[in-house]
Amino acid sequence: MTRRLIFVWVGLVIGASAAQAQIPFSKNMVPTRTTLARLGLERNWYNVIPLAGGAEQVAEISIDLDMVFAQTNQANFHAFDSESGRHLWTANLGVHSVDAHPASANATTVFVTNSNMLFAIDRKTGLINWKRQLSTLAGGSTACDDMRVWVGTLDGKINTYKAADGGELWSAQTRGEVTSRPHPAEHVVAVASQDGRVYIYRAEFNTPLMTWAARGPITAPLGAYSTRTLLVPSQDKSLYAIDLFTGETKWVFASGSPINQEPLVSGEDVYIVNTAGNLSRINGKSGAEQWTISTLGGPLLGVTAKRVYLESRDGDLFIVDRNTGHMLFDPRATHERAGLNIRDFQLGPTNRLNDRIYIASKNGMLVCLRESGAIKPVPLRDPKEKPFGYIPPEGIPEDQPPAPTPPPSDAPKAEDKEKADAAAEPKEDAPAKKEQGADEPK
Repeated sequence: MTRRLIFVWVGLVIGASAAQAQIPFSKNMVPTRTTLARLGLERNWYNVIPLAGGAEQVAEISIDLDMVFAQTNQANFHAFDSESGRHLWTANLGVHSVDAHPASANATTVFVTNSNMLFAIDRKTGLINWKRQLSTLAGGSTACDDMRVWVGTLDGKINTYKAADGGELWSAQTRGEVTSRPHPAEHVVAVASQDGRVYIYRAEFNTPLMTWAARGPITAPLGAYSTRTLLVPSQDKSLYAIDLFTGETKWVFASGSPINQEPLVSGEDVYIVNTAGNLSRINGKSGAEQWTISTLGGPLLGVTAKRVYLESRDGDLFIVDRNTGHMLFDPRATHERAGLNIRDFQLGPTNRLNDRIYIASKNGMLVCLRESGAIKPVPLRDPKEKPFGYIPPEGIPEDQPPAPTPPPSDAPKAEDKEKADAAAEPKEDAPAKKEQGADEPK
């Protein structure tokens, strides 16, 4: 065989493999610059989530620190740089994904679940550092700090492991499924259960500091305002603000319908969407309602300095003025008049970190949007502010947290364990399409 024929044969093989893995996208699927400009938006980047073709689809999109994660129904887990869109690495979590949930990350490790398994993945290489079997299916997202990782399960447990090696630290039992993401706060961790209670534990032990009760199940992740106000969204149609250390209820906002979405905090403002589709802006300090507007349902995508972004039930973009609550662009205006069609982007996580908007389709298109001229991402929480759960040197009021309270009498007691020990180049892929004068997709 001649050298020329060898090169032709190799080229045909490579081309056939690429064609087999290629996912067909409609011509106009990626929003154009012209369309987005009508809404004051622009593309920050777009990229394709690698799929094997056939039945493989994207099941979950999540954001943490400076990364975007995509988990597929065939248990492939992909990491992207959140600002450039560059694909960093891929890890495999098994054969199929069962109940995919958002991931969490610290400075060295990414934590994610699949079925009843917890995985710790090196955030630089994508190699699996360790994995642990849970008692049953994970109920929701993982949460972590530099030393520990927490995950709730459908049998009502909160499980705590060493971030470095997966050693089990402690577990505790609630009386309902734990589907809300645990909320670490330096010295303590807050856990909400569908039994309607919030449990505050010391981070290193299963010592309960207190238990606080709402009047209905808690299914959504908790929120945090300032350094010690825990925001509790409840199915009893209320959003509660409680003191992280004393359990004092600071204020209650009556939403009128159950709340099953995470409250989104930006500066002094708290935003919630209830099951009736009403979006409310609340003052985080007083609980006073600033405004409420009907959004026709759908998830809350993000907040910028001047706007709030949501998706309607039909998958269209809905844009509200942050200060006044007036509708800037309703779904009909964005879809029909502006010409923005994002109905194929069924996955849009709430960005609680900064002002970027991330949307993804199940067939693998991932897009990051930003407001026109917003070159650098703006964090929703002031980086100069003390971290949530911060205790000043002089101590919290009343000097100490409240005396430990026992768990509910009919809940099994978890054994205390010893104090946790201190915890201890991405593979190149095709670069993302960066929006700096690039041509429109053909």
